[in-house]
Amino acid sequence: MPPLRRWHFLTRLEATTLTLLPRDGMGQDEGFVQLEPSLVVDGGELFGLNLGAPVRLRLWGESRGAGSVREEDWDTLSDWGQVVRLLSVGSDASPVALWAGSLDCYSLLSGHLVRRYSNRNNPDYHPAGAVLTGTLGPLYTEAFVSDVLGARLMGAEFALDVQHVLSGQSAQPGRYTLALSAVHEGTGIGDTARRTTLAHVDAAAVVLVQRGMNSGFEAQVFAGWG
Repeated sequence: MPPLRRWHFLTRLEATTLTLLPRDGMGQDEGFVQLEPSLVVDGGELFGLNLGAPVRLRLWGESRGAGSVREEDWDTLSDWGQVVRLLSVGSDASPVALWAGSLDCYSLLSGHLVRRYSNRNNPDYHPAGAVLTGTLGPLYTEAFVSDVLGARLMGAEFALDVQHVLSGQSAQPGRYTLALSAVHEGTGIGDTARRTTLAHVDAAAVVLVQRGMNSGFEAQVFAGWG
Protein backbone atom coordinates (compact mmCIF):
# COMPACT_ATOMS: atom_id res chain seq x y z
CA MET A 1 0.00 0.00 0.00
CA PRO A 2 1.36 3.48 -0.84
CA PRO A 3 1.95 5.70 2.19
CA LEU A 4 -0.86 8.09 3.10
CA ARG A 5 -0.25 11.68 2.05
CA ARG A 6 0.01 14.06 4.98
CA TRP A 7 -1.50 17.51 4.50
CA HIS A 8 -0.23 20.54 6.39
CA PHE A 9 -1.81 24.00 6.49
CA LEU A 10 -0.54 27.40 7.58
CA THR A 11 -2.28 30.79 7.77
CA ARG A 12 -0.42 33.94 8.71
CA LEU A 13 -0.77 37.72 8.67
CA GLU A 14 2.28 39.98 8.76
CA ALA A 15 2.22 43.73 9.31
CA THR A 16 5.20 45.98 8.56
CA THR A 17 5.88 49.63 7.78
CA LEU A 18 7.38 50.69 4.47
CA THR A 19 8.78 53.94 3.08
CA LEU A 20 9.30 54.49 -0.66
CA LEU A 21 11.83 57.19 -1.49
CA PRO A 22 11.87 59.01 -4.87
CA ARG A 23 14.79 58.68 -7.26
CA ASP A 24 17.04 61.68 -7.93
CA GLY A 25 14.86 63.87 -5.70
CA MET A 26 11.89 63.72 -8.10
CA GLY A 27 8.53 63.48 -6.36
CA GLN A 28 7.92 62.94 -2.67
CA ASP A 29 8.42 60.06 -0.30
CA GLU A 30 5.48 57.83 0.55
CA GLY A 31 4.81 55.86 3.72
CA PHE A 32 2.72 52.68 3.96
CA VAL A 33 1.67 50.04 6.40
CA GLN A 34 1.97 46.70 4.62
CA LEU A 35 -0.42 43.87 5.46
CA GLU A 36 0.58 40.51 4.01
CA PRO A 37 -1.84 37.59 4.49
CA SER A 38 -0.63 34.07 3.62
CA LEU A 39 -2.20 30.66 3.12
CA VAL A 40 0.06 27.62 2.67
CA VAL A 41 -1.11 24.13 1.77
CA ASP A 42 1.55 21.41 1.80
CA GLY A 43 0.58 18.09 0.27
CA GLY A 44 4.06 16.60 0.08
CA GLU A 45 6.30 16.46 -2.97
CA LEU A 46 3.33 16.13 -5.37
CA PHE A 47 1.37 19.24 -4.37
CA GLY A 48 2.13 22.62 -2.85
CA LEU A 49 0.22 25.91 -2.75
CA ASN A 50 1.23 29.28 -1.32
CA LEU A 51 -1.22 32.18 -1.66
CA GLY A 52 -0.72 35.72 -0.46
CA ALA A 53 0.21 39.21 -1.52
CA PRO A 54 1.26 42.45 0.18
CA VAL A 55 -1.44 45.11 0.51
CA ARG A 56 0.10 48.54 1.05
CA LEU A 57 -2.12 51.07 2.85
CA ARG A 58 -0.97 54.68 2.50
CA LEU A 59 0.05 56.55 5.65
CA TRP A 60 1.47 59.73 4.12
CA GLY A 61 2.58 61.21 0.82
CA GLU A 62 -0.85 61.01 -0.73
CA SER A 63 -1.04 62.65 -4.15
CA ARG A 64 -4.20 64.12 -5.60
CA GLY A 65 -6.71 61.42 -6.49
CA ALA A 66 -4.70 58.60 -4.88
CA GLY A 67 -6.58 56.04 -2.82
CA SER A 68 -5.71 54.42 0.46
CA VAL A 69 -4.21 51.36 -1.32
CA ARG A 70 -1.11 51.81 -3.50
CA GLU A 71 -2.61 51.78 -6.98
CA GLU A 72 0.57 50.74 -8.85
CA ASP A 73 0.46 47.30 -7.20
CA TRP A 74 -2.99 46.43 -8.59
CA ASP A 75 -3.59 48.62 -11.67
CA THR A 76 -3.25 45.84 -14.30
CA LEU A 77 -4.70 42.36 -14.69
CA SER A 78 -1.20 40.85 -14.51
CA ASP A 79 -0.70 42.30 -11.02
CA TRP A 80 -3.30 39.88 -9.67
CA GLY A 81 -0.87 37.08 -10.47
CA GLN A 82 1.15 38.02 -7.38
CA VAL A 83 -1.53 36.35 -5.26
CA VAL A 84 -0.09 32.98 -6.40
CA ARG A 85 3.32 32.83 -4.80
CA LEU A 86 3.76 29.15 -5.53
CA LEU A 87 1.75 26.36 -7.12
CA SER A 88 3.46 23.01 -7.55
CA VAL A 89 1.79 19.93 -9.01
CA GLY A 90 3.93 16.83 -9.54
CA SER A 91 7.67 16.38 -9.05
CA ASP A 92 10.82 15.95 -11.12
CA ALA A 93 10.05 12.23 -11.39
CA SER A 94 6.44 12.77 -12.58
CA PRO A 95 5.63 12.33 -16.29
CA VAL A 96 3.84 15.71 -16.19
CA ALA A 97 4.56 18.51 -13.72
CA LEU A 98 3.37 22.10 -13.33
CA TRP A 99 4.98 24.96 -11.44
CA ALA A 100 3.65 28.53 -11.16
CA GLY A 101 4.79 31.68 -9.37
CA SER A 102 7.52 34.26 -9.78
CA LEU A 103 10.35 33.43 -12.20
CA ASP A 104 13.83 34.21 -10.92
CA CYS A 105 16.92 33.38 -13.03
CA TYR A 106 14.86 31.01 -15.17
CA SER A 107 16.50 29.24 -18.13
CA LEU A 108 14.63 27.26 -20.79
CA LEU A 109 16.44 23.87 -20.83
CA SER A 110 19.60 24.53 -22.90
CA GLY A 111 19.36 28.26 -22.22
CA HIS A 112 20.08 29.26 -25.83
CA LEU A 113 16.98 31.46 -26.13
CA VAL A 114 16.02 32.18 -22.51
CA ARG A 115 18.70 32.31 -19.86
CA ARG A 116 18.52 33.69 -16.31
CA TYR A 117 15.25 35.50 -16.96
CA SER A 118 13.26 37.20 -14.20
CA ASN A 119 9.68 38.46 -14.54
CA ARG A 120 9.74 40.65 -11.41
CA ASN A 121 12.37 43.26 -12.31
CA ASN A 122 9.75 46.01 -12.56
CA PRO A 123 8.64 46.94 -9.00
CA ASP A 124 5.15 47.87 -10.27
CA TYR A 125 4.64 44.71 -12.35
CA HIS A 126 3.84 41.52 -10.44
CA PRO A 127 2.93 38.69 -12.85
CA ALA A 128 2.76 34.99 -12.15
CA GLY A 129 4.69 32.78 -14.54
CA ALA A 130 4.23 29.06 -15.15
CA VAL A 131 6.43 26.16 -16.25
CA LEU A 132 5.03 22.88 -17.60
CA THR A 133 7.22 19.81 -18.10
CA GLY A 134 6.41 16.45 -19.63
CA THR A 135 8.21 13.21 -20.45
CA LEU A 136 7.05 10.60 -22.97
CA GLY A 137 9.61 7.89 -23.66
CA PRO A 138 12.70 9.53 -25.21
CA LEU A 139 10.97 12.92 -25.62
CA TYR A 140 11.22 15.61 -22.95
CA THR A 141 9.26 18.86 -23.23
CA GLU A 142 9.37 22.06 -21.25
CA ALA A 143 7.07 25.04 -21.88
CA PHE A 144 6.80 28.30 -19.99
CA VAL A 145 4.94 31.59 -19.92
CA SER A 146 6.21 34.62 -18.03
CA ASP A 147 2.73 36.03 -17.40
CA VAL A 148 -0.27 33.71 -17.26
CA LEU A 149 -2.66 36.69 -17.36
CA GLY A 150 -0.93 38.56 -20.19
CA ALA A 151 0.90 37.69 -23.42
CA ARG A 152 4.41 38.83 -22.50
CA LEU A 153 6.98 36.07 -23.06
CA MET A 154 6.33 32.41 -23.80
CA GLY A 155 8.23 29.50 -25.28
CA ALA A 156 8.88 25.77 -25.38
CA GLU A 157 11.70 23.35 -26.04
CA PHE A 158 11.51 19.73 -27.19
CA ALA A 159 14.50 17.49 -26.49
CA LEU A 160 14.88 14.01 -28.00
CA ASP A 161 17.16 11.45 -26.33
CA VAL A 162 18.88 9.90 -29.37
CA GLN A 163 20.50 7.08 -27.41
CA HIS A 164 17.12 6.10 -26.01
CA VAL A 165 15.69 5.88 -29.54
CA LEU A 166 18.57 3.80 -30.94
CA SER A 167 19.40 1.43 -28.09
CA GLY A 168 16.76 1.88 -25.42
CA GLN A 169 16.83 3.71 -22.11
CA SER A 170 20.33 4.12 -20.70
CA ALA A 171 21.75 4.70 -17.24
CA GLN A 172 22.70 8.26 -18.30
CA PRO A 173 19.63 9.74 -20.01
CA GLY A 174 20.10 12.85 -22.11
CA ARG A 175 23.70 12.19 -23.02
CA TYR A 176 23.03 12.61 -26.76
CA THR A 177 20.13 14.88 -27.63
CA LEU A 178 18.51 16.77 -30.48
CA ALA A 179 16.47 19.78 -29.43
CA LEU A 180 14.15 22.37 -30.97
CA SER A 181 13.16 25.51 -29.07
CA ALA A 182 11.00 28.53 -29.89
CA VAL A 183 10.19 31.69 -27.97
CA HIS A 184 7.66 34.46 -28.68
CA GLU A 185 7.80 37.87 -27.05
CA GLY A 186 4.71 40.05 -27.13
CA THR A 187 4.32 43.66 -26.08
CA GLY A 188 4.49 44.20 -22.35
CA ILE A 189 3.45 46.92 -19.96
CA GLY A 190 4.58 50.23 -21.44
CA ASP A 191 6.56 48.58 -24.25
CA THR A 192 6.57 49.99 -27.77
CA ALA A 193 8.81 47.37 -29.41
CA ARG A 194 7.28 45.07 -31.99
CA ARG A 195 6.62 41.41 -31.30
CA THR A 196 9.47 38.98 -31.85
CA THR A 197 9.68 35.22 -32.41
CA LEU A 198 12.93 33.24 -32.20
CA ALA A 199 13.67 29.56 -32.92
CA HIS A 200 16.74 27.41 -32.40
CA VAL A 201 17.73 23.82 -33.22
CA ASP A 202 20.78 22.17 -31.72
CA ALA A 203 22.53 18.87 -31.04
CA ALA A 204 24.39 18.12 -27.83
CA ALA A 205 26.70 15.30 -26.80
CA VAL A 206 28.29 14.62 -23.42
CA VAL A 207 31.71 13.23 -24.36
CA LEU A 208 33.20 12.84 -20.88
CA VAL A 209 31.73 12.34 -17.43
CA GLN A 210 33.76 11.99 -14.26
CA ARG A 211 32.11 12.02 -10.86
CA GLY A 212 33.78 11.73 -7.50
CA MET A 213 32.62 11.82 -3.91
CA ASN A 214 32.69 15.61 -3.57
CA SER A 215 33.17 16.92 -7.11
CA GLY A 216 32.53 16.09 -10.73
CA PHE A 217 33.57 16.99 -14.25
CA GLU A 218 31.56 16.92 -17.48
CA ALA A 219 32.58 17.88 -21.02
CA GLN A 220 29.92 18.64 -23.66
CA VAL A 221 29.90 19.48 -27.35
CA PHE A 222 27.16 21.66 -28.86
CA ALA A 223 26.23 22.44 -32.45
CA GLY A 224 23.23 24.53 -33.39
CA TRP A 225 21.57 27.11 -35.60
CA GLY A 226 18.81 29.62 -34.96
